[in-house]
Formats: sequence, structure tokens, C-alpha cells
Amino acid sequence: MKKLIPIIAVITIACLSISAWHPSLAGTWRDDFEDNDTREWKIFNIDRKVEKWWIDDGEAVGEIFLPGFMSLWLTGELTWKNYSLSCRAKLVEDKNEPPTIGLTLHDRGEEDSRYLFFLDYIFGTVRIVRAVHDDWAIVTYLFEAEIDTWYDLTATIYEDGTLEFKIDDEVFTALDEDILKGGQAGLVVADGRAHFDDVEITGENIRDGGPGKSFPVEPRAKLATTWGKIKNIERQ
Repeated sequence: MKKLIPIIAVITIACLSISAWHPSLAGTWRDDFEDNDTREWKIFNIDRKVEKWWIDDGEAVGEIFLPGFMSLWLTGELTWKNYSLSCRAKLVEDKNEPPTIGLTLHDRGEEDSRYLFFLDYIFGTVRIVRAVHDDWAIVTYLFEAEIDTWYDLTATIYEDGTLEFKIDDEVFTALDEDILKGGQAGLVVADGRAHFDDVEITGENIRDGGPGKSFPVEPRAKLATTWGKIKNIERQ
């Protein structure tokens, strides 16, 4: 079983070092959802009975209709690797099950291989997950999130295997010593309805593009897959 190693000590120093790594000439793909065009996005293994994604008033909305499922909305190429995905996100409604929103990186849908970065509202945690088939390695940190509140989310995978999840100004990290192959990026919702906006994906092998405009700099910082595996791990 592969394991994720939490990085707890000298977080500030680590973050400064990681920031310095970011390539200044990296390409950026953007979507601000102002044009209502979703052709560059695709629901992985869509199940129309339990999930839907659409654009509403310049924001992407993802919803699960039945409890116990999660949905992935993907964009990009399988060749993308070691990149950063950022956006604004908020949960607006739960479905009588522990709701979760988050991001997926290095997602290879048909191979059932990806990294997941979750914001969990009921358990009061964030989770960084290495998910390959039914083998999920999870690092958990405490974080109390509020419903109907926007959060700035950024997930990054570095060449050395460092996995970083930033929520506003708080940074959570883990280390994967056997980094997964590259893959698509995407948005995730489980057991609820969530809004996302201002998606930006940056990396060395990502071309400038996407339907979105350049965003202003602001001082903010079938997977309908059963959700039970994560809930059971959390209770142990």
C-alpha cells in the first residue's frame, strides 16, 4: 500500500522554498464561466440520475441529487503534470450526508488514478488523498469550514512529490514518494451543491488558453463513486 507522508514541521520555510520553484514562464489555462460555455469540461463517467454541472450567473455549479455520491468535472489533458489548480469555491447546500467539495489533479479517469484535495464540512477537516482504484492513502488536517462562504482553494503537485493544498492563507502538505502520472484537472462535489469560479491552472507543460479572461489580483487568498470509503476511514 502506498502512503502519503504528512509534512508538519517548518511549514513556513517549506512554502518559501516551494514558491521559489514556480516557473515564471509557465502557461496558464483559465475559465471564469462568464460565457456559459462548458465544452472544455466533461463529467467523468456521468450518471445523470445523481449528478449535474452547469453555469449560473457566471459561476460553475455542481450538484449531487442523491446522498452517498461524488462527482468530478474535468478539463485538460492526460499529459498535464506537476501543475497548480486554483479557484474560488463554496458549498451552498448539503444532502443529509457529510458534504465535501474540492479539487482533483493528475486525474486519469479511466485508469481510476488521481489526487484529491477535499474540504470536509461536517468532520471539520481537509484531506489530501492519493486515490488509485480502491487503495486510498489519506492525510487529514483539522479545518472548520462554513457553508455559503467563499474559500480560495489552490492545489499544487511538485516534481519532488510534495502535495500542497492551500485554503485562503492556510497551507496543508503531504509527500508522495511515488508520484502518480500526470492527468487532467477538475472540480469535485460530494453530497451537496457547490459553486466554483475563477479557475486557473498553471504549469510548465500547460499552454496559455481556456475560455476565461485574465483575473485581477485580489487579496484573498460510474464516479458517482460511493462516498462511504472516506466516511468509514474518518470514523476509525
